[in-house]
Amino acid sequence: MTARPKLCVIACPSLRPELEQVAAETGAGISIHYLEMALHSRSAEALREALQTAIDTTTGCDTIAVGYGLCNRGIIGIAARDIPLVLPRAHDCIGLLLGSTARYLDELDREPGTYFQSAGWLKAAREAGESGEFTFGPNSNASFERLAARYGDEAARYLIQELEGFTKHYKRLAYVTTPVEGSSALASEARSIAAKRGLEYHGLHGDTGWLCRLLSGPWPEEEFLTVRPGQQVRLASGERLIEAA
Repeated sequence: MTARPKLCVIACPSLRPELEQVAAETGAGISIHYLEMALHSRSAEALREALQTAIDTTTGCDTIAVGYGLCNRGIIGIAARDIPLVLPRAHDCIGLLLGSTARYLDELDREPGTYFQSAGWLKAAREAGESGEFTFGPNSNASFERLAARYGDEAARYLIQELEGFTKHYKRLAYVTTPVEGSSALASEARSIAAKRGLEYHGLHGDTGWLCRLLSGPWPEEEFLTVRPGQQVRLASGERLIEAA
């Protein structure tokens, strides 16, 4: 019997509940490393640097799966060193939770001003806040008082204005329920956030099939990009989103 290739995963903590469940179901002892949730509030360069550092220090596996979507182009420019990379052709983590890019785009067509949430997003944001990090979006923990205590009053006023500008275009909060423990229960928290921000609440049923394929393969070209050692991720036109060069 041919040995199954050993997989290491570098992922966004917003996907932790689903990835942990899928990994347990595969029974393959997959190693998963989660980056900081706060990277979502920083520049694309910050995410790119953190991803590349994680890739460069990962050893002992045959393939590295990257559990991120395009994510503000933060994956553009990352390179495979000695180990091939596999990346989903997703716009962001929510597309992975919905099971397809087509479904993700359908929801945005229905309401472009949609802010998506899931159990993993809510839990990761809460943990980030408890560790002193700031989270942004409709469920932001960045109050004027907290910002002023760290950065001073002038900077805090500027950051609050930026936050308000960032969130004012949202019309709907869509909570994605997935088949993981606690996902349905956290829908009430999402409803509260929507009510607090004056947003329409909408529930969506998630689909972890795409994440299952990321962890178990095969990796069909229409859903995944394989980056060979020496290649780099580039932006691609159309539905492909990314390519290797």
